[in-house]
Amino acid sequence: MTSYNTLKAAMAALIATGAIGIAATAVTLPAMAAEQSPGKDDAAEYAKLGSVKLSLADAVAAAEKQFGGKAVNAALDNEQASAAFEVELMTDTGSQTVAVDGQTGEVKHVTDSGENGEDTE
Repeated sequence: MTSYNTLKAAMAALIATGAIGIAATAVTLPAMAAEQSPGKDDAAEYAKLGSVKLSLADAVAAAEKQFGGKAVNAALDNEQASAAFEVELMTDTGSQTVAVDGQTGEVKHVTDSGENGEDTE
């Protein structure tokens, strides 16, 4: 009989833990959705493109020319105040990320940050 009561208590604890997990998820999902504004973020990025003199292909070419290697990923960097492209280059020694100014074409090395905010390079 004691093992039955122990089993009941363990099942009750397991069910309560699951309910808490579901409730916590329900609270955080709307908050995460609020951070992303469908349409508004895209509109802001598109507005930045109006001031860009370089195309994405021009930014990739400039990055490859200055730092060597081949581009494996490139996109508009939406975290910058002005329009800039972020290009990831792969070489025989590894990968590196560079930023290309959308106005001037100036290419700069970007220090990648690790998961804990520490520099990885």
